[in-house]
Amino acid sequence: MQHIRLAAVSDFTTTRIKSFRVFGRKLAIVKEESGSFYATEISCKHQNIDLTTGRIEGDMATCPAHRWKYNIRTGRCLNHPMAMLRRHGLKIESGEIFVTPLPLPDAEEEDVDDMDGWEVEFKDPGR
Repeated sequence: MQHIRLAAVSDFTTTRIKSFRVFGRKLAIVKEESGSFYATEISCKHQNIDLTTGRIEGDMATCPAHRWKYNIRTGRCLNHPMAMLRRHGLKIESGEIFVTPLPLPDAEEEDVDDMDGWEVEFKDPGR
């Protein structure tokens, strides 16, 4: 899969997360405490708001518009389990960070806990 350069490792000496717009999509590069990095979608699935403009505590991001909460490491939305953030491929070469412009296929995403026990409610918007 093709990668594009978005940042340098040195860009993350004083910040943990940076958001970017790539082909009209918002994504973020996140630095883990261990020093490793990952790339993820960073738009709230409700109204496409950049989650980095809201509150981020640890791995939890809260959308500033309607308070949807996401675990940005796993991609899971706590309010609506079907509204997952997808991962992007990331590689580092010579201190430069490259990401895939499109999300990874589901089979390549990091495993997260299954959704057993989650209740999902579908509402018909007036049809």
